[in-house]
Amino acid sequence: MNLAVTLNGADNVGKSTNAQWLAAAIPDAILTGTIDRWDPRWAEVSRDDFSRWWFIDSTTDEHMDLVFRSHAARCQGGGRLALEDRGRPMLVATCAATAAVKDGTPIDEALAEVEDRARRYFPAGRRELDILLCHGHDPSAEASQALARDQSPASDRYGAYQRQLAEAIQLQVRRGDYHRVIVRGDRPLLDVQREVREAVAEFGVPVTLLPPDCVDRLWILAGMSESGKSTVGELLRTEHGVTRLKIGYLLRLAADRFSVPDPYQAWDEPTEAQMLSEEILRFAALNPGSGRISIESAHRFAATGHLRQIWGDRCNIVYLDAPQSVRVGRGEEPAESVAARDETKRSRGAERIASIADTVIDNAGSLLALKRAIAELVHRSSGDRCPPQHEAAVPAALQPFLATYTAELVDDETALVAATGSLAYGNWQPGWSDLDILVVRDTLPVSWLAGRSTPHTGPDGEKIALSAFTTAEARTGRLPPRLLYALRQIAHDGRGLLYRRPGLVLHVLDRDAAERAARGDLPLVVMTLRRLAARPDTDVRALYKHVVLAMKIMLRADGIDLDASDDVRRIFASRHPAARVDLPAVVDVSRSGSRSDNEVAQRIRSAASDLLAYDETLGRITIRQDPDQERTTDDNDVHHA
Repeated sequence: MNLAVTLNGADNVGKSTNAQWLAAAIPDAILTGTIDRWDPRWAEVSRDDFSRWWFIDSTTDEHMDLVFRSHAARCQGGGRLALEDRGRPMLVATCAATAAVKDGTPIDEALAEVEDRARRYFPAGRRELDILLCHGHDPSAEASQALARDQSPASDRYGAYQRQLAEAIQLQVRRGDYHRVIVRGDRPLLDVQREVREAVAEFGVPVTLLPPDCVDRLWILAGMSESGKSTVGELLRTEHGVTRLKIGYLLRLAADRFSVPDPYQAWDEPTEAQMLSEEILRFAALNPGSGRISIESAHRFAATGHLRQIWGDRCNIVYLDAPQSVRVGRGEEPAESVAARDETKRSRGAERIASIADTVIDNAGSLLALKRAIAELVHRSSGDRCPPQHEAAVPAALQPFLATYTAELVDDETALVAATGSLAYGNWQPGWSDLDILVVRDTLPVSWLAGRSTPHTGPDGEKIALSAFTTAEARTGRLPPRLLYALRQIAHDGRGLLYRRPGLVLHVLDRDAAERAARGDLPLVVMTLRRLAARPDTDVRALYKHVVLAMKIMLRADGIDLDASDDVRRIFASRHPAARVDLPAVVDVSRSGSRSDNEVAQRIRSAASDLLAYDETLGRITIRQDPDQERTTDDNDVHHA
């Protein structure tokens, strides 16, 4: 095989970064780099003002000769499988753009002339796989992106060069000079690298493809010694179902894979980040359900910054901040030991990570404060959603009343007012259903709530259940599970919205987190259900609603989200036939008089009793004590806990 894989594109599009990462995936390839490594004349012309030589002092012939002789030397020294930063078509485009700026030649003419004159420099019998990376398809936008990502301001001449280069590349694309065009846009580096490897594999080059991408979210935990990184990692794991991994462990795995004795000595920081990312991908692919991952502890500034480039918006760099006096007081180490570890971390740029962190958490306070901060961190990661406009399914007879009621709750601090439950879903029953209203406000002083002129009952005596929460509570998920579910629905389709503040953005729990919260609420629901079912004077209406609520939670654990009571009882009966719960329809209950002791009421009591009995059987396991004896867990096991 005499082949070169070349990565091409305008400046700052990621050619070198992708080439370096790709090289690790093609063990037999030689990373030859850029052409300036292959001719000593580059050092001479760049000794003083390189830009002046490039655009003014050199002739077009001198410029082309240096470029293409350097490329020829690189081809000669690249071996049978070379990996090059800028290949033949890109070098032609570079020289053409330079000639267009220097000599005023139209770019199409310059491109044709350079192409013709450069033929004698290219070795025969050598194949190239030329991959073009571009910011976008529009040449003017391509040039603007290249200039915008440059760290120093560009001269007028260099700006003109970038525009001519973008035009030259576009002409080459139209005539098919590149084997694959990969649009970078705003995509993270990981997505671009994956596409590059797939293109190389299609050309028959033996390349290791990236593992499947099963990662939904990545938290990178950083901070100085004893700042709380391990505590946060454990909180993410135990309270939010996040998989907790250690950076050192993952890098050790990567080093063993490449037979590298010490990854910190063998690899530079961008390479560390790339190898670390591949191990994260591999772990998530091999462990279904581990798509939300935290890694600790990030100490290296450049590696951490490169991780964000690799993962993009899925990555959240979290810096734990606390004064040294607080950090020293948390551990058993003497202050001198903590200071020494801090100094090592500072030498690696650990303290500077705060400047690029997505989230900085002041961890000088209580564990409760930290837990709430982490809840908000996870809650926000579920995604920001601006709920769409949606007309609430409110019965016509209630609309004037609810409009007046809503107006009383709205002021400058009100974020949203919404109908929840049956009102939101259009199955509200007169004489049976409550009016469930949710208000979310920036602050909720008791005096504000007490000062609202809101009635406690509806126009026909319906009970009004007003639930009030702050925006901070909504942001951190500190709501009852039924309202967390309601917020998810509001964010998804605006269902039940009576008022929303302009530009309102909701941070809502994902489905798995909402389901975990609901399951955590089930013991309280079961306890209340037992109390209601055991009382001879039970409010049957309340009992009915708690039976439905318990069934809703059980169905959500099965992955089924329902709200309407009749849908819940019907699907529950089909999914859990062993429960034998015979719950009457809502219309039958509302017609019969929910508080009277009649046949329907007795069916509700029986349904509650059957559901409670069924709940006790769920999850029961058999414990083997010895080969000849076994028993089943029951309530007596509490004495052995």
